[in-house]
Amino acid sequence: MGKIKDINDLVNATFQVKKFFRDTKKQYNLNYEEIYILNHILKSESNEISSKEIATCSEFKPYYLTKALQKLKDLNLLSKKRSVHDERTVIVFVTAEQREKIKKLIVELEQYI
Repeated sequence: MGKIKDINDLVNATFQVKKFFRDTKKQYNLNYEEIYILNHILKSESNEISSKEIATCSEFKPYYLTKALQKLKDLNLLSKKRSVHDERTVIVFVTAEQREKIKKLIVELEQYI
């Protein structure tokens, strides 16, 4: 898709985005926040990232971020631990197996685009 030039392009793009997330919610039971987090982790060079970094990049409210991270943990797509330096900080990390599962899922999701 090219650059959005006018309101018509914006409306069409919004329709496509809404359809994508509606379809993926039905098929995979994943919402926008959860897909965003998985994509962010996949693009990260590190296997560890703080929840604070995800919150800063995404601008998700803490409630939505916590809920999404817990669901992804329950699906065994990621793991969580507390920072050894600051117990208040949650570190999200993925194993090689989890990273592969995320990669496979993102490839499948891209088929809807």
